[in-house]
Amino acid sequence: MATTVIKTIRNQKYRYYSYYDNRKKCERYCGLASDIQSEKKALQFELEHLKEQKKILYKKIIEIETKLKKTNY
Repeated sequence: MATTVIKTIRNQKYRYYSYYDNRKKCERYCGLASDIQSEKKALQFELEHLKEQKKILYKKIIEIETKLKKTNY
C-alpha cells in the first residue's frame, strides 16, 4: 500500500510519498505541500513504484505458470 502523506514540521507542511518495501516503511520527499510541483512529484514516485510492482508481479505470474505446466496439476 502506498500513499501521499502531509507532515507538519516547524509550522510548514511537506508532502511525502510513502510506501512499503520488503516490510520496511519508506518515504520520499516531494516538497512543500502547497507547491503544485510536489503533487506532481508524488504522482511520478507513485507511477515509478507501481511500474516496479508490475515487473515483480509479471515475473511471479510467469514463474507460477511455468511451475503449473511442469507439474501437470
